Amino acid sequence: MVKKKIIQCKDGQEKETLNSTYTALDKEVKKNARKDKRQFYDNLATEAEKAAGKSDLTTLYQITKSLSGKRSTQAKHIKNRQGNPITKEERQIKESADHVKVLLNRPPPATRPEIPTTARTQLQVNTNPPTRAEVLNAIKTLKAGKTAGPDGIPLEAIKEDLETTEDMLTPLLQKVWKEGKVPTDWRKGYLLKLPKKGDLGLCKNWRGIMLLSTPSKILSRIILERINDALDTQLRPEQAGFRKGKSCTDQIATLRIIITEQSMECHSNLYLNFIDFEKAFDSVDREVIWKLLEYYGVPQIFINLTQSSTTTAHVM
Repeated sequence: MVKKKIIQCKDGQEKETLNSTYTALDKEVKKNARKDKRQFYDNLATEAEKAAGKSDLTTLYQITKSLSGKRSTQAKHIKNRQGNPITKEERQIKESADHVKVLLNRPPPATRPEIPTTARTQLQVNTNPPTRAEVLNAIKTLKAGKTAGPDGIPLEAIKEDLETTEDMLTPLLQKVWKEGKVPTDWRKGYLLKLPKKGDLGLCKNWRGIMLLSTPSKILSRIILERINDALDTQLRPEQAGFRKGKSCTDQIATLRIIITEQSMECHSNLYLNFIDFEKAFDSVDREVIWKLLEYYGVPQIFINLTQSSTTTAHVM
């Protein structure tokens, strides 16, 4: 098991080689999983077509049901904070909006962490305005099939004529970069509600998904591509989430090795502490984020553009 060898390895060069092997194997497994998934659905579609041709409604219904999955039962009326149902549509909308405002604009913590004002390093990243090549690469990297934001521009429209898109977007993104702030329309987004578990009459049991402007996503991708590798070297090796070549699956594998080898085989006591921060991403203190980015040596232009995108954002 490659992951097991990585954890046990003490030699730096050998560990790097094992990490490369693990990354390649991980990509291959995921690629095969996607292939098997597509094949599974293709087989179901073929069976459904045969069943329809034979007027076999029972089989057709079973296949359709398996594809559609479990349907969530939505509450007819959402409830206010006192738990009472709200019947009028305008009051339901207001209750949902108030919930989002409270969720995304929590007061700062009573005691903020002390972050040094001097950066511990300066990331060596390109701070010049985006090039045509970067704009094209960002467009190709973004996944199609996503619902458009308030601008109504789907990614498919932008990808339809890449040369024209480059000619239009490159000077615009360069202007945004030089000014250090994004257009007002890029700070607007549609907030859609997706059901979670529990009583769907309660606003807290809905997850919000933001639909943003497509050009703003292209700018975000360019920023990410520039700082990703440089910033990754500053992060703790224990962190696996939101990192290239790593995932929470790595942590699960590590945990299994600890349980099976270091605890069960050695007959030693093991104590595990799992912490789940409620609404973790929605409740972060943004002022602390800006200071942390400065401390990690992120150039000011990246911080300015990110602040401009979030500080005065509008939810529609």
